[in-house]
Amino acid sequence: MLLSDYLGIGSKLDSNGVFDPVLDEDSHFFINLQRLKKTTISEFAKSYERIHDFFRTIIKLLDKAEKKDKSDTFYKEALRRFDFSEVNGICLGYAKGTSGAGFGSALGSQVISTAYDIVKAGVDDPEFFELLPLFQDNVGADRLSDMIATLILDDIKAYTRRINSEFGINQKRYKKLFFNGDFLINPYKHDDVLLVPVDILHKLPVAECWEEIDLVVSQNRILRAEINQEVASEWKQYSSSERKAYLCRDVFNNVDVCKRVIEGYREEELEIFNPQKDFSYFLTKVMQSVETLGIDYSSKRKTHNSHAAALEIVEIFKHWIEDQKGWEVIWSADSRKREKVIQRVIHGLAGSYISANGLDMSCEPDEGRGPVDFKVSYGNDITLIEVKLSSNGQYLHGYEVQLIEYGKAEKTDKLVYVLIDLGNPGKVKKVQQSHDRRYNDGETPPDLIVVDGTIRHSASKS
Repeated sequence: MLLSDYLGIGSKLDSNGVFDPVLDEDSHFFINLQRLKKTTISEFAKSYERIHDFFRTIIKLLDKAEKKDKSDTFYKEALRRFDFSEVNGICLGYAKGTSGAGFGSALGSQVISTAYDIVKAGVDDPEFFELLPLFQDNVGADRLSDMIATLILDDIKAYTRRINSEFGINQKRYKKLFFNGDFLINPYKHDDVLLVPVDILHKLPVAECWEEIDLVVSQNRILRAEINQEVASEWKQYSSSERKAYLCRDVFNNVDVCKRVIEGYREEELEIFNPQKDFSYFLTKVMQSVETLGIDYSSKRKTHNSHAAALEIVEIFKHWIEDQKGWEVIWSADSRKREKVIQRVIHGLAGSYISANGLDMSCEPDEGRGPVDFKVSYGNDITLIEVKLSSNGQYLHGYEVQLIEYGKAEKTDKLVYVLIDLGNPGKVKKVQQSHDRRYNDGETPPDLIVVDGTIRHSASKS
């Protein structure tokens, strides 16, 4: 459930640069310090310096500490201050379920212990805390993001208040929803819904604890240069802990090397990230819009015939593409994943119809010689649906060979081929000619349905 759909405010958040959170699970993005340093959004103008002030305080405490022990007043104070829980309200990270683990005191103790050694080695640059995922076990970009969110929580709340005020997100307007003062209550997590600008976000690395630090090492020219050749040749054989231990010992505990790495980090430029480019988040946005179409399945023909059902499903999809601006979704998706998006949309559009008719529909069941896109069935009555974009190089092969082979594997001749035209009339004509030729030769070719997915231009202004 996206916040925008929960509130019924359309694309207001997206168009104003506000991250539209998924309320019932965490999205895999994180607050990035390099983006925070560059932001021009007023509420976050002093956030980066505030974070550095916190790190500087920790460094001063550790520098004054005489031993790595809680009996030392300064060390104990550093431990007390370095304690962060997850800010659940922003719905970011890798939490399983409705809340995450955050930083915690045990992990905080490990970090302070490591930081003590680094500070005592002579490093006093607060940026080394920003590079924690490189050398500290069990610390990834998501936990770093939790720490940042905690430190700038007041700024996040101030930004949320402003956005809520501008968009009228309040108890007066939404009488049936629950609020905690100025903040909407998340109906799934039961926390305040906190908003952040897309401007300060970036993509969370795939590995949950940033096990894949190879990417960071390969992208950081300075860091790569500091790894000696002997270690570099064995790097891929090291475990994540071994890699982090090496970086901690030979890079971050060496004052000269560490300062060079930090200087290189300061000079790095990170481009603005577009969450819509993330496939999982993009699909969430698409499927939410599909599910809110409100198609009246009661008016649809009731049938237990798989072929009739398949044609009805394709007709629903065709209507969505051509008459409900579904073509915009196709063109806004990553070109390499458009067919995957289309598969998910068809499956979503067909769900209620399939259920209402007591049918079954599987997506890419991978039977026999390969994965057909859809199999609609009622017992042994089976119809296969294959979907291709006209931009797909296998568009003709898909109709003439691929779908036929799928049918043989499933022992059915009920086949439906959907060709989505993205502006390739010549290709559409070839498939149509192939269909007509087979039909005229007395064969029973697969049903051919062409869907117009071309870009529509608005009427010219007079």
